[in-house]
Amino acid sequence: MENTLKITKVESYIISLMDKLPILSYYAKSRGWSFLITWGHRLAGLTLAGYIFAHIYTLSLLFSPAGFDADMRFLHNFVFTFLEWCVAIPLIFHSLNGGRLILYELFHVRAEEIVIRFMIVLGFIYIFIVGFFFIREAQQISATLFWSITVATSLITFFIVLFKVWLTGNSILWKLQRITGSFMFPMLIGHMLFMHMTYLTGHESKTILMRLQSPFIKGIDLVFIVFLLFHAGYGIFSIFADYLKPGPLLKSFAFLIIIVMAISAFFGIRIVVAL
Repeated sequence: MENTLKITKVESYIISLMDKLPILSYYAKSRGWSFLITWGHRLAGLTLAGYIFAHIYTLSLLFSPAGFDADMRFLHNFVFTFLEWCVAIPLIFHSLNGGRLILYELFHVRAEEIVIRFMIVLGFIYIFIVGFFFIREAQQISATLFWSITVATSLITFFIVLFKVWLTGNSILWKLQRITGSFMFPMLIGHMLFMHMTYLTGHESKTILMRLQSPFIKGIDLVFIVFLLFHAGYGIFSIFADYLKPGPLLKSFAFLIIIVMAISAFFGIRIVVAL
């Protein structure tokens, strides 16, 4: 019985387009698609790490509400909106592929073709929904209700992975990477949706500051910062560790990453608490 999945016309068309890109075509043929997916995951993660730093900086602007609103009005144009929407692409890819890796590593799901296909379909649906929110900017939902549902979902994935990963013999940092990733999986997806349901939700100082007066929302932001920065820091270190031999150079990079992430966490937490 044939176990391999047939490639659909849409998939065949996408592959043909990617074959026209010299770099992708070269590595797909020489190193395989798994190599491209791995590096896609890493590049998406690096992009999101940059987004985290930008997010912390944006929060700091809220200390001057008038200035924040002026900056947001200046950036409220097609180009910036399009770039914001583009962030959804690495976000959903990194999130779903991270979920795929957890399924593979911890739950021994080996139906890679099916999982990847499912991941691609969900990714396109999510990107379309986010784009719809960007265009309409008219959805209304209670912040407390939305985040209660999202946090509940995150806690479910968190504890499932926690109980599973703790039985493995891997390092504590490796375990924490999977645990934080499982918690942030629904949170990041929800964050992008929530922040762009309406323009005011993520771009007006009064609306944001009012939302941050809730201890529940403030607590979510604090967990967000700590988990994301740890996850990003360990992810960046893992990239270096794959290409550098253990020694002074790798230790130097590790120390630098720890310093950058610790400083970012300090300022991020301080900003959220003070707002």
